[in-house]
Amino acid sequence: PGSAAWVVRDGKRLVRIANHSQEPVVSARVTLTEGGARRIPCAVLLPSDYQESDGPLPVLMDPYGGPHGRRVVAAHNAYLTSQWFADQGFAVVVADGRGAPGRSPAWEKAVRDDFVLTLDDQIEALHALAERFPLDLDRVAIRGWSYGGYLAGLAVLRRPDVFHA
Repeated sequence: PGSAAWVVRDGKRLVRIANHSQEPVVSARVTLTEGGARRIPCAVLLPSDYQESDGPLPVLMDPYGGPHGRRVVAAHNAYLTSQWFADQGFAVVVADGRGAPGRSPAWEKAVRDDFVLTLDDQIEALHALAERFPLDLDRVAIRGWSYGGYLAGLAVLRRPDVFHA
């Protein structure tokens, strides 16, 4: 708020344009990294006010919406919803396992006959990231929409040893 830009023509300031926009309500605090032996692309988001002295946080896995969708990207606005969840007290993990585009055709096609591989990759990434981030592996939840909703259901039914809060 309070900043301005000028329209300049031939070196002369013609019009001042005031900026009345507000600061964003949510600003992502994201770390892009890789997890596990497969080097799964991951994003980790912690609460905006997190301090190391706060200790481990409950985890919310936030997988992509489809096996052929990609969530881990170097774009600030890609993580605003995930940051909102983080600001509620979670460490949010986004992992683009096998099936996600942008790595190789073999990586994307690996899930063709076995969608459970995407769940395996979420778990592999989670355990690898827990070695570097304050993740409480005794409190792990998962959410999703579209294919991510299917993956969330599959996770709690197939791997209640991992996904329980």
